[in-house]
Amino acid sequence: MNEPNYMKRIRNHYLGRAFSRELVSMLCDEIDRRAGSRGVEIAQGRWVSPEALDEAFVPVETKSRPTALQPRPAAIIAMSFGYRLDSPFARFPEDRRPGPNNEILSEIAERCSRIFPEAQLAVQHEVGIALAESGGPKPEITSPAQDWNTNQVLAYFLDHLPPNLFASNRNVIVVSHLHHYGRCALRLRHAGLEAAVPPQEIASYANYDPSEAQPRFRSPWEYLLNDFLGLCGTLASGQGPQ
Repeated sequence: MNEPNYMKRIRNHYLGRAFSRELVSMLCDEIDRRAGSRGVEIAQGRWVSPEALDEAFVPVETKSRPTALQPRPAAIIAMSFGYRLDSPFARFPEDRRPGPNNEILSEIAERCSRIFPEAQLAVQHEVGIALAESGGPKPEITSPAQDWNTNQVLAYFLDHLPPNLFASNRNVIVVSHLHHYGRCALRLRHAGLEAAVPPQEIASYANYDPSEAQPRFRSPWEYLLNDFLGLCGTLASGQGPQ
């Protein structure tokens, strides 16, 4: 039997976001088990139509890193990847600790800022904590300690960066976990910006922390499954991909 078009788009979407073929195949097998005449049942009685899946899972381009980014970026945006709670009594966003994921991402953000000192630096809360603790550069913008999704964090940055920053230069470097980058790049593209990865001399980050406070940041399979269900959930609620 031929694979449905939406399945091809989901497969290509996640392969473009650097997930392994094995994990993507596992996801597609699970989707196939949940497929029916109404689309895909993501929870009991909750279906996402083939048309909605086609619209949401757009291809993500896999680009080689340019040797030089021209024009140089107007902004560097650093996105957190989970967090730790070092106390069993910690319950509030301000109790979060960066953890190793965000410590590495803060180092990448610092290196990017040194290479492009003229770029505005905007960082998510947990990356900001790690930067402050390491004595790194002070960001122009740090998001609040809130449980925000990717859309909300990026919207905050775009609302608080200087209004004319992107008037003649729409290049933005995105510092993020490798598996998160594609989602950030798509949202910035919707906002009319051109996302780029850090320069070639800076290695990408793709590790997971088994001691993360949130299960979806402990393994690539948990993250992949949560990412898929999150996109489908916003489709089912009519909010659009986040």
